[in-house]
Amino acid sequence: MTYIELRKCVDTKSALVLLAVIFVLAAGFAVLASTGEPDLNSFVGSALIPLPFLLPVISALSATSDWSQRATVTTFSLVPRRSRILVARLTATVLLVLLLASAIVVTTMAIFVVMHPAAFQATDWAEFAKTLWSILVLAITAALTGVAMGYLLLIPALAISVTLLVPVAYDVFISLRFPDVGPWISSLAFSQWLLKPNLDWESSGLETVGIGPALSSLLLWTVLPLAAGWVRQLRKEVK
Repeated sequence: MTYIELRKCVDTKSALVLLAVIFVLAAGFAVLASTGEPDLNSFVGSALIPLPFLLPVISALSATSDWSQRATVTTFSLVPRRSRILVARLTATVLLVLLLASAIVVTTMAIFVVMHPAAFQATDWAEFAKTLWSILVLAITAALTGVAMGYLLLIPALAISVTLLVPVAYDVFISLRFPDVGPWISSLAFSQWLLKPNLDWESSGLETVGIGPALSSLLLWTVLPLAAGWVRQLRKEVK
């Protein structure tokens, strides 16, 4: 079942176009990173930047495909236990992130070795692993947010718009009106903490995000929408 959901993530023209765009942007960011001093960390890390921004679109399309294409009767007739399908879609989303990230990392590392063999040997592998982990978790979280909004809203265009546009506009408005509350309900707090993790509970300054706001961001923008969407998927009448 997970394989079927994974295949559904990439078997539409829009998904294939987005995958192609991800690889093109990955190559572009890697080229930009290679204009300075050769560094594997920057080279591979830059190539992975498009993942957190475009994967939510693919995951939102996958989460809403049955409802938008009126295939829910077939899907839920073949598998009456809807929770099995929902779990399979979540698993497929995580696998898609891992597969794409692995393909990009392997490809860019191979290119870097050919271009800069001396710089490759001088790589700080601890820092490299830290960068990969941060971007990978960020991409998985962003993709799960796309699934959550898809589960909750069921309409592809609306789910994509809410996933990409609403959090940014919301952050700007709240930060301007309520600067003390803004960091705790920001949709970007968890992402910022992943890029610069620390053990402080509260945020200090504009660049350092504490664990408290990071967890609050994860709860408000990923966990709660996913839970609400899960309940709606289980209860919504199939037509």
